Amino acid sequence: MAGKSDIILGIDLGTTFSAMSYVDKFGKPIIIPNADGHPTTPSVIHFYDRNACVVGEEAVKMVVVDPANVVRFIKRSMGDTDFVLDFFGQSYTPQELSAFILRKLKADAEEALGREVSDAVITVPAYFNSAQRGATAEAGEIAGFNVLSIINEPTAAAIALGIDHLGGNRKLLVFDLGGGTFDVTVMEIRGTTLRTLASDGNAELGGKDWDDRLLTFVAEQFRDKFGLDPRDDPLPYQELYERCLHAKISLSNKPRAVIPVNFRGHRMVVSVTREEFNDLCRDLVEQCADTCGLVLEKAQMDWPDLDEVLLVGGSTRMPMIRNMLTSLSRKPVSKGINPDEGVALGAALAGVFRHQPHHPALQVHRRKFARPGPGDDAPMDDGTEGIDDGRETNLAARPDAGLQEIQVTDAATHALGIVVLDANNNERVVNLIPESTPLPFEKRGRFAYAYDNMTAVRVEITEGDGATRAEVTVIGEVVLDNLPPRVRGTPIDVVYRYTQNQLLEVDVIDVETRAVRRAKLNLKGSLDRTRLERARRAVARATIN
Repeated sequence: MAGKSDIILGIDLGTTFSAMSYVDKFGKPIIIPNADGHPTTPSVIHFYDRNACVVGEEAVKMVVVDPANVVRFIKRSMGDTDFVLDFFGQSYTPQELSAFILRKLKADAEEALGREVSDAVITVPAYFNSAQRGATAEAGEIAGFNVLSIINEPTAAAIALGIDHLGGNRKLLVFDLGGGTFDVTVMEIRGTTLRTLASDGNAELGGKDWDDRLLTFVAEQFRDKFGLDPRDDPLPYQELYERCLHAKISLSNKPRAVIPVNFRGHRMVVSVTREEFNDLCRDLVEQCADTCGLVLEKAQMDWPDLDEVLLVGGSTRMPMIRNMLTSLSRKPVSKGINPDEGVALGAALAGVFRHQPHHPALQVHRRKFARPGPGDDAPMDDGTEGIDDGRETNLAARPDAGLQEIQVTDAATHALGIVVLDANNNERVVNLIPESTPLPFEKRGRFAYAYDNMTAVRVEITEGDGATRAEVTVIGEVVLDNLPPRVRGTPIDVVYRYTQNQLLEVDVIDVETRAVRRAKLNLKGSLDRTRLERARRAVARATIN
């Protein structure tokens, strides 16, 4: 294998499937197939010994045979500090389990490209909170990646679609329904800038919920007839789940599916029509529609303001989802990108845009919108500036002359605030950075000593909308100590700086002395440095096939 490369891997770490891509020298994002030659890899792990497992298609085969040692849908547990699974006497956190999937992707990418790959951009649902994002970053580090950034899945998908729509002015609704998570994001493409306007979603809603509805429908029919429930036994349960999953997929293309059930010597075939399936899942579809309306409201828009609806995630192939969106939007539902691959493609492009300003891909895309400088040929001052109309410009003498920057602007998906005391010494939360604030963003707030003779100030940083501590999550704190004792009301400034990569930097400033205490809340999960390094070594030693 060749030496280390400057390739940035774009990774869609999905609930049910994962994908990866890179950007070639022509500026084209390319999906990297796994070792089996497939564009996506099932996010499934089967442990067959202590620190030995298989990931992907072979693990899926073991779901029915050995379900007790199979891990699925681990993405739904990211950020849960109480979640631990044990296999062969070894305990694993969601970060460590996700790292097995990521290490498999890394190995397959290096085999396909013939070189070492260490830099990565990993995507997450837009509505993941700081703990979930931090856990994802930790998973990447444990797997051996240098995680350059964690970006939102809808943003990545919009980049993949929007790269061919730059130069115009379009507003997109990105509808991302995967196997286990759901997001809606409104994005604007204006010239060479892609900007997130608003997002919302549910990290615990996805295609699995549709699977479970069908499974419940079939199991209850069997129970009504025989008085037995196939969900009570792990092996029959997994077998029936797989059959329901395939039936759901079939119902996207056929009006009817049949599901055989075998349990404790009894057999039954349950027939399900597409209309029946639609009825079973009507409330799930309504949840999706309500979220769309909420996001449009946040963006101060309505359906007619949109130019296009972009579908992302394999679950958007269900006709009930497409019909709902077509009915509400009366807009074209985009088929411009593969819903299973678009997020990974956009992640690779985002990696280049944000972290490799001199990558040839940027020159390819920016040159489409080049503005000639003084003395260059074919000046574009006729109102068509920024549109690639086929005319050539003389850029040979000054290679960067007139090249426009391609910018990707995300937005805060959760409000960030501070816990303070009111005049009656009751705690309340003051938001300094509201949800949907374009990033990067800086906000300064002036607060004060709550009591006489204080010598230290503790600033508690909150995430989420709410007026009280109970309604938000405290994600960190900054303490400014060794202050001279002063009277109640002495001013203290707090500055929040929120970066494009959703890194929060907090300054607490004593106004009179200008003393400053600074803290950076990076994408931090629940593992301390010692546990993180121990996990990294363990995953590196593990056998992963």
